Amino acid sequence: MAAERGLDFATAVLFDRLQSHSVHREFAQQVRSATPESVEPLGGRWLVGIIPGAFYRKDRMTGAGGAGVAAALDSLHCPWERIPVENFGPLERNAAIIANWLRQNSGKALVLVSLSKGTLDARRLLAFPDAAELLEPVAAWLSLSGLPLGTPLEEWLGRQAWRRAALSLWMRWHGCRYSTLSELRHEMTPQAAWPPVPPSLRLVHVAGFPLRHHLAHPWAGRGYERLSPLGPNDGGGFLLSDLCRVPGLVYPIWGADHYLQPPWDIGPLLRR
Repeated sequence: MAAERGLDFATAVLFDRLQSHSVHREFAQQVRSATPESVEPLGGRWLVGIIPGAFYRKDRMTGAGGAGVAAALDSLHCPWERIPVENFGPLERNAAIIANWLRQNSGKALVLVSLSKGTLDARRLLAFPDAAELLEPVAAWLSLSGLPLGTPLEEWLGRQAWRRAALSLWMRWHGCRYSTLSELRHEMTPQAAWPPVPPSLRLVHVAGFPLRHHLAHPWAGRGYERLSPLGPNDGGGFLLSDLCRVPGLVYPIWGADHYLQPPWDIGPLLRR
């Protein structure tokens, strides 16, 4: 469809189909109708664990540290902690850090919020033998601009020899392993599937659906064009069609790119 009618048209159609789907539509209506008066105050009832994205300790420009989420939670008087995953750690190692945090807070009612690569880190946790036990106290998992099936940018970078060399040096300087990048390889086959998600865990994928003129973040335009031959994307490495291949609910946000920093205030939506 993108090849025949253009990328903007294909993005709009995919957005329309997702928000029209009966299951996703019902959830979206609940979110849109929520008001401070209608929502039970969170108070100390829940503890939210924020799983940050890649390089969150090095570049705050991306929002990968979850500052927007933290601000929304503070406004709801809800306690939260940033789970101390490595800056760009291997999926197995970061998943183990998340598992340790869950063990330390096993007696509490928990919610997880993952950003970008943090979703892949948390997904790796699902393959742990004790995943069901670890996730038992977790009522919901909110993936914000997550990369649930990796990113085709990994393959694109592999074809750019000088960029690859420069990034390898930069990552080594900052104490990161370049080999971790290969773990972000996009799972393009239809057979690619997530490990089982515990039935008690409500999983919600929140993704931006930008047209070209919606791209607000300085980095979004480059990512958008690099992935445009593959179809609708969010400008940050995520193919939007992947939302049709993952478990859970989908909440599409029209007019926002991967970094969820549109010209309009996204704070009220995060709070809802």
